[in-house]
Amino acid sequence: MKSKKEIFRDILISAQTNCVLKIKLKGARNPVITAVDRVDKNKITLKRTCLYGFELEKRTITLLEIENVTRCRTKFDNPIFEKLRYIKNNISAIRQNFGDFDKNRVPHLKPGQG
Repeated sequence: MKSKKEIFRDILISAQTNCVLKIKLKGARNPVITAVDRVDKNKITLKRTCLYGFELEKRTITLLEIENVTRCRTKFDNPIFEKLRYIKNNISAIRQNFGDFDKNRVPHLKPGQG
C-alpha cells in the first residue's frame, strides 16, 4: 500500500502528463482505470470515462476515498484507446452503417456480363 503522499504524487503526475491510473476506491468492488482531469483544493476530477470508454459513475473524488493507486505508462490519449472509446460510443451508428452498406451493395456480375 502506498502512503497518501505517494498517492497524491501519482495523481498530480497523471493530471500533468495524462498517464493512466488504476484507482482503488474504498468500498468499491473494482478499481477504476482512467486518468486525472484536474486537481482542485479538496477534490480530484477524473476523466468522464474509463480507459475503455464506459462512463464513470463518480468523477469527483477526494484523497481520503482512495485506497491505492497504480500508475501506468500508458497515456489516456493513446490512439489505440481513443479508437476503442470511439467505437464503444458509436457502435450503434457503426452497425447502422454496415447495414446500409449491405443493402446498397452491387450484385455480382456473372462471367461474360458487363
